[in-house]
Amino acid sequence: MENLKWLIPGQKISKDTVKFLEEIGKIIEQSQGVNVEYERLKNDKPVIAQIAKRTDVISLVSNYEAMYLESFYEFVPLFKLAPSDMKGYVVVHKNSRAQKLSDLQRQSVILLNCTDTLFVNPVILYLLRKCNVTRLDQTRTFAAKLEPLHLYQIIDKRVDVAVTTGFEYQLIPEKERKNLKILGEFPIMPEYVVILGADFKQKKIVQLKNVLDRWRSRYADRYKALGMELFSYEGENHSLLLEAIEGLGYTLNKYVEEYNDLLVGSISINQKKELQEMEEKYARLKTFNEKLVKMYQDVRDSRDRLTKEIESATDNTILFLKDGTILGASRSFCTLLKYGRQDVIGQEITRFVQPNLNTPFSKLIQQIDVGLVRSFVVKLKKSDQTEVQVKMDFSIIELMDSKIILGIISNSGKN
Repeated sequence: MENLKWLIPGQKISKDTVKFLEEIGKIIEQSQGVNVEYERLKNDKPVIAQIAKRTDVISLVSNYEAMYLESFYEFVPLFKLAPSDMKGYVVVHKNSRAQKLSDLQRQSVILLNCTDTLFVNPVILYLLRKCNVTRLDQTRTFAAKLEPLHLYQIIDKRVDVAVTTGFEYQLIPEKERKNLKILGEFPIMPEYVVILGADFKQKKIVQLKNVLDRWRSRYADRYKALGMELFSYEGENHSLLLEAIEGLGYTLNKYVEEYNDLLVGSISINQKKELQEMEEKYARLKTFNEKLVKMYQDVRDSRDRLTKEIESATDNTILFLKDGTILGASRSFCTLLKYGRQDVIGQEITRFVQPNLNTPFSKLIQQIDVGLVRSFVVKLKKSDQTEVQVKMDFSIIELMDSKIILGIISNSGKN
């Protein structure tokens, strides 16, 4: 009878995981007519090196190591374990010329919260090193606090790149998704792969996969106690991972060998708890985000209508945030300043508007916010270095999560 060694990782793993591995061993014995022997790997040598030297084995490795063993040692991946089959997407605007990761260098990118990765991820690491990471509160959108909605930052062209999850992508309405392009996908949660050595005959591989597929569909719920689910490995797309690894200056084998065991980790009791908490968090976020998307669209529609009114107004009007950032200005206001609209929008208001009071503008904005001040005389600074005194009326416009100040010139002055 043919012998097959089941190599069990040397790290601490939970009892549930050991039982799971033993059950797979029994399935292989019964369906393939082989004798499965269990061997705990030693901690004094790199795990991946111990596995790679064998051809008559089955083992549990990380998805990175599965790529490595499949590429260089002809191992065969059978199926994978993960908290969910959720994918991470690298997303750009549909008009972006970017076709691969290397096209994103020095562009602005919004990443997922770092606590949501739990593991070393070459795609995230590449973007951290090669791109300009943008915090959501730096994008100065009216819904900047709605952290999960990364993709609207791309649609509104506030940033160049966003890393998001599959379910967040699906929450965006179809008409909005038409403005997006998925540059690539990668596993956003830790994944483990059951992988088989090259000695196992090819015809038996197909038969074994069929047996395991039936077993997974029948008993998969039993192993949710691991904080993991079982998924097919068929059709895995590793192109983005490989491009990120190479972009960081590694070959696949060098990357896996240098980061030995850091990527594998272990399915421990503590990790199981963390992964279950993360899965619950994403389930809550999914429900929450469905409401946020509707709220965000309402805010954006209101903003767009307001901006359109401001830009087409015949009155001398200007729109700015509480921090002084100018969001919009009417044509007549820009004409009065002798600036183009694009020279005004996004600038600090004090560049063009200076109060005729000793009180700092920031203090006046606070007083406008609480209703203590509604109007005062200001000096407008024109592009030709001349100034004009005018009286301006101010009012607060409250949006869902922020406030906007509307300034209107109530009477014009003279140079």
